[in-house]
Amino acid sequence: MPDNKELSYRQIIVGRFPTGMVGLDELFEALYQANTPPTDELGAELVARARQHNYIPASAEKDFAAALLREYRSYYEQKRSGQATTMKRSTPRQQVPWFPMLDETLCDGCDKCLNFCSSGVYAKRDNGVVYVVQPSNCVVGCDACARLCPHHAITFPPRSILRTMGR
Repeated sequence: MPDNKELSYRQIIVGRFPTGMVGLDELFEALYQANTPPTDELGAELVARARQHNYIPASAEKDFAAALLREYRSYYEQKRSGQATTMKRSTPRQQVPWFPMLDETLCDGCDKCLNFCSSGVYAKRDNGVVYVVQPSNCVVGCDACARLCPHHAITFPPRSILRTMGR
């Protein structure tokens, strides 16, 4: 298997949240080539294989299994029907202009964004103000932190940027 820099990247919906994952094209193609049908029992194996290149919390295994199985079923059916699969190499995350912009003059340090975001996008300064520390960790399309901010200190680029990129 190639290293992570050479693996495909894509977003899938896990539970209710968009989640970036690497290596799914390669995983699904290997399963398809091995004539592995997308049965319900395959969910645990998909999680185990996807973990080789992705972080999957134990508490979310069922959600990941369902999402991965749904994606593989779609891939499998498209391949069997002779259609081109919709899974294709995506733009690397670092090249997608989706990230929060935080106006530190409006931030009162309530920590709602910091506590909500599990992707490590935010950190807190010594003065108590939150700032963007890892913008490329932001899940593409997610803007929930901006909606949680009572002072409207967080903004995002317009969604039209994502549409022009085909995301």
